[in-house]
Amino acid sequence: MRDNRVVRWRRLLLLAALLVVGASLVSAVEPRDRASDGARDALGAAARPRAPVVEASMPADKDVRARVGDVVRLLVHAPAADMVQIPNLGVEQPVDVDQPANLTFVADQPGRFRVSLRDAGESVGTLRVAE
Repeated sequence: MRDNRVVRWRRLLLLAALLVVGASLVSAVEPRDRASDGARDALGAAARPRAPVVEASMPADKDVRARVGDVVRLLVHAPAADMVQIPNLGVEQPVDVDQPANLTFVADQPGRFRVSLRDAGESVGTLRVAE
């Protein structure tokens, strides 16, 4: 009878050890915390070179040149309330006498693009994007 009790204890100890090992394996295989992955992504983004930024003011700079991949920042002034647009790029923003439009976008395709005031029907300049 005494041997039977020892065998039971050994079995219980073996089961407990297997449970600890199993839990360790599960925690090692489980995905890591997303916050630490986000920090790693931020570090990777900081290490990547930034895209060149092309800044211009319209209508003073009638012809603005950029390359595909550049960040374009256009500050557009208008004599009256209107909507500044670059139709072929799908970019538009309201503008007022006291509040110029600040268009910021990535030049993602080559070409020659007209920057205009929608309501006035006037061109304020041209954006030329080279490859």
